[in-house]
Amino acid sequence: MLSANIACWGDSLTVFSAANLQLLYPNRTVFNGGVVGETSTQIAARQMADSSMTAWISVLWYGNNNTTDPASTKTDLAASIAHLVPGNTHFIVLSVFNKATPAEIKGGPVYDTIVRLNNELAQLYPQNYIDMRAWLISHYNPNDPQDVMDVQNDVVPSSLRSDEIHLRNEGSVLVAQRLKQFIDEKGW
Repeated sequence: MLSANIACWGDSLTVFSAANLQLLYPNRTVFNGGVVGETSTQIAARQMADSSMTAWISVLWYGNNNTTDPASTKTDLAASIAHLVPGNTHFIVLSVFNKATPAEIKGGPVYDTIVRLNNELAQLYPQNYIDMRAWLISHYNPNDPQDVMDVQNDVVPSSLRSDEIHLRNEGSVLVAQRLKQFIDEKGW
């Protein structure tokens, strides 16, 4: 029997997004499995070591701390999905973010790797993928010159970030709202 509870697995980006998702679903348990600085391999190892939530809706936000190793991100996601109880297709794969750094903005040496990985994840999990990066970029403030520059660089806008990648509460709220929209549309 599948559960309506939600397990959020990821790194530091997951921490506040999961907390905001809990506010949107007060009648469900939302597990906050965000750990600062973890790679996809570390996140997957934690998720696979815990069988108590394998029938829950799983939000998998992997790869933000190992952007130059897309093969590991794909392998780790596949292993985590395989760890769910048989028949549990209630999982969500979130896109990898690119940092607002010279290496990861549009034209930087890592940018194409991240975009390619996100395209591959969308193809691998077409019914379970959210391009959260694009969602947040679309919420830029057109009256903020820095946000306009960020959109030109194809990164999450500064008005939603506290540094080169981490989200302010406003950004985390948008993530939680998009997750709730997706879950509700699926009827999970």
